[in-house]
Amino acid sequence: MEDDEGAEEQERFSHRQRLKAAVHYTVGCLCEDVASDKEVQFSKQTIAAISELTFRQCEHFAKDLEMFARHAKRSTINTEDVKLLARRSNSLLKYITEKNEELTQFNIEQRAKKKKKLEDDKTKSLAPAEAAASGRDSSAPSPGAEAAFGEGRQEQADSPERRMKLSAFILSF
Repeated sequence: MEDDEGAEEQERFSHRQRLKAAVHYTVGCLCEDVASDKEVQFSKQTIAAISELTFRQCEHFAKDLEMFARHAKRSTINTEDVKLLARRSNSLLKYITEKNEELTQFNIEQRAKKKKKLEDDKTKSLAPAEAAASGRDSSAPSPGAEAAFGEGRQEQADSPERRMKLSAFILSF
């Protein structure tokens, strides 16, 4: 039993170290971008200090978000919790609100496309019976079907990219 607890603790430590390394790498990249834009240099110690502060701040953010959700008697953190967390930074709150509205609009559009596709599929399933009765061949795919499937895959691929951009933006504050 102690071995299981020790292994679990070791895994948590390893996971934490990987997260810290990822934050350090991201901070280093951001510092390089700023250094090239502003023509300044960042020492390794400065990058390490910024990384450590960023990691600690993210831990505090995570705990606060968890508490906001728990206070609302929920087990899931939602966008309202994130907005509450960002309330002291007007620019961050504005950015999060805009991105939330974009995602909401995107989700509405996706639902509409899905509903239209279901309706199209329903009419297509009725079409073979009608075609058989009239002698037409309706087995050829509709011209819009291929575009609809392709768009869905592209939009899903954009989702993680958007999340990464939001994470990078939050870390820049």
